[in-house]
Amino acid sequence: MRVNFRASRGWATLIAVVIGLSAPLYTISAKADVAANSELDRSYRRLLPLEGGSNFRDMGGYLTETGQRVKRGLLFRSGAMVSFTDADKAYLAQFGFKSVVDLRSLEERELYPNTWVGGDSGVTLIAHDYKMKDMMGDMSGPNARKLASDMGHFYRRLPESLIPQLKLYFQTLLAGEVPAAVNCSAGQDRTGFTSALVLRTLGVPRQMVVEDYLLSTDFRRPTLERGNVDVKAAAENGNFFAKMMLAYSGQGKSDRPNPLITPDGVPLIEIALDAVDEKWGGPEGYLNLALGLTDSDIAKLRADFLE
Repeated sequence: MRVNFRASRGWATLIAVVIGLSAPLYTISAKADVAANSELDRSYRRLLPLEGGSNFRDMGGYLTETGQRVKRGLLFRSGAMVSFTDADKAYLAQFGFKSVVDLRSLEERELYPNTWVGGDSGVTLIAHDYKMKDMMGDMSGPNARKLASDMGHFYRRLPESLIPQLKLYFQTLLAGEVPAAVNCSAGQDRTGFTSALVLRTLGVPRQMVVEDYLLSTDFRRPTLERGNVDVKAAAENGNFFAKMMLAYSGQGKSDRPNPLITPDGVPLIEIALDAVDEKWGGPEGYLNLALGLTDSDIAKLRADFLE
């Protein structure tokens, strides 16, 4: 059931803060190095205290419909990781991260490369190579501006367009390559759907999943997602994503996150979740039929990430 957030979002977000952000901090699985470090666990509620991070947060801590809780310290989500400071990298090293699954296109990764993974970080970058133009489809044509203003069109396409990336992400989780972070450019749309799918699969109530999704508006810092990139110069050099940013925002810059609701007050993630329900019968059906996971795989996810 959809909820109109024009009137209810303020109270709903407060509920999310009280239940999700202020929940007791529970012991984490032995799989994560952070398990033995209660001081690290107490250093954040949901959003990690990073100087150069945007929307980098823990998906753990939420209660499920069966009374279990999503483990903290294993499943993270973020915007583009292009502005981390040395202090940020030292802080993140304490978690023992193993993987980052980057949902972005080749053009996005070329324009805004991840400055954290690889090298001495011990973190493996996992990504599916695709062109942004292919993902956007008719949103990159003559009617781009009109379709871009209707983000519902984009969200209806997400469950189909993200299948290759989501296969990689769930394979990463099933292989135990955690703690893992998943990201896109803003950490709210593609990452928002991915996070919603994970949390719904683990049994977090849909309403709370929607609340978690909406927190991106508060947690994003768009200037840190861009770094010092000259978007205009990149567009002149043929980067399609840079051209798209210029077409949509004029200068390729926006210092304020866009609201994640339709003009009618419906959270955009509801559109993607409805599409999953309509075509695949729900999250489990989507994992089975679209991503190729077995019932045993789904049971393993719940065993590994719930307590």
